[in-house]
Amino acid sequence: MNILHYSLGLPPYRTGGLTKYSIDLMKEQVRNGDKVYLLFPGRISLLNEKTKIKSYKNEFGIKTYEIVNPLPVPLLNGISKPQEFMEICDTEIFKTFLLENDIQIVHIHTFMGLHKEFLESAKELDIKIVYTTHDYFGICTKVNFIDNKGCLCEKRNLEKCLNCNKSGYSMKTIQILQSPIYRFLKNKGITPKLKTLAKKIKNNKSVNSNLANREIKINTEYRSSYKKLIDYYNDMFNCIDSFLFNSSVAKRAYEQYIKCSGQVISITHGHIKDNRKIKDFNHDKLKLTYLGPDQKYKGFNLLIDTMKEINKQYKSRVELNLYGDISELDIDDNIKAHGRYSYNQLNEIFDNTDLLVVPSIWNETFGFIVLEALSYGVPVLVTDKVGSKDIVISSEVKKGIIIKANKSELKHKIIELINARTVLKDLNKNVLDDDFKFNMYNHTKNIESIYEKVLEQYEC
Repeated sequence: MNILHYSLGLPPYRTGGLTKYSIDLMKEQVRNGDKVYLLFPGRISLLNEKTKIKSYKNEFGIKTYEIVNPLPVPLLNGISKPQEFMEICDTEIFKTFLLENDIQIVHIHTFMGLHKEFLESAKELDIKIVYTTHDYFGICTKVNFIDNKGCLCEKRNLEKCLNCNKSGYSMKTIQILQSPIYRFLKNKGITPKLKTLAKKIKNNKSVNSNLANREIKINTEYRSSYKKLIDYYNDMFNCIDSFLFNSSVAKRAYEQYIKCSGQVISITHGHIKDNRKIKDFNHDKLKLTYLGPDQKYKGFNLLIDTMKEINKQYKSRVELNLYGDISELDIDDNIKAHGRYSYNQLNEIFDNTDLLVVPSIWNETFGFIVLEALSYGVPVLVTDKVGSKDIVISSEVKKGIIIKANKSELKHKIIELINARTVLKDLNKNVLDDDFKFNMYNHTKNIESIYEKVLEQYEC
């Protein structure tokens, strides 16, 4: 099968769960004998504004192409200039590319940087399109339905959207972040130079997004252009033949805003292996672990505030280890920040973990860290906002605990586990007894069976 993926690009220039998943899926498809292509939003040229598709490299057997002069890529920062994200493009560019490579199916992982004309071209050529819901870009231009105060948006509201997005990156900043020199530096891992560049961006008043966007007012023109942008993305979603929802959480969120049909299919990645082992919970302190950034929407504040209350009575019987992009903390000595971690550290981290806590307050589309913990036999405690709760209780086998995203429930459950380790022992046994089907090989087979069904529907 000739498969074209559209994603943000290759690591290390692009990172995160979306990139990790899409690359690992493509690698497995290559191993299966498929002809796999990757198209990504590349450089923005200041000299020639014409959009074109250019061969980039052949990586892992994946034929990779970049769109030169794509639409801007806002990442998590919102969109302050909606009109810049709806520029018209010649459809012949995309039709020629799709025909020359005899593409049979297109798998979209994000709309960032992608012209609507690409999807319209595929539809005109009767090429089927599937879409994986890694985040909420397109129905929320800040990606995660978290407002500028760090609170969850339960329902989209135009006025709130306008306020959130007016602080998005300026176009000059986006041009730098999509420039060949920035990509080169990041690919080479030249961290000091990147830090210097970032500092220059921050100090340059003509580029700095916060300073530039102070001039953006919520006027009639801004309001009208943002409405048009939402309609633009709705048109793109209407081109999708089948949605691959990462979770029931993601499916529910998408169905609230657009007409979409498809199925829930939990994702995985290439580093997931069956490392499950029997764990010993017979020690003085309950060992909790959090892996992620110190962001409010990830539930970091919720967890820290809860631990402060628990420590008033149970400090000697519990410890919390924090891993990720976390600033120095001046709090109780049983809460320790260890900084960033890599995959090869997970064995050591999970050996020292009784329970992984995932306290997200946003509607997380999946959450790889839950799957990673289970792959080491570690029970998990997640909020009902976390998409990967689908795999915590599946096949009537309970492998973790699901709570509401509030301090009262989190505190109550942790204290309960401090006093009753047998619950964790039972959960660990359930994890070990359940079938482990989360490797990339099995997942890829499931994805390709979905491709085939979509193509069969077309043939009928």
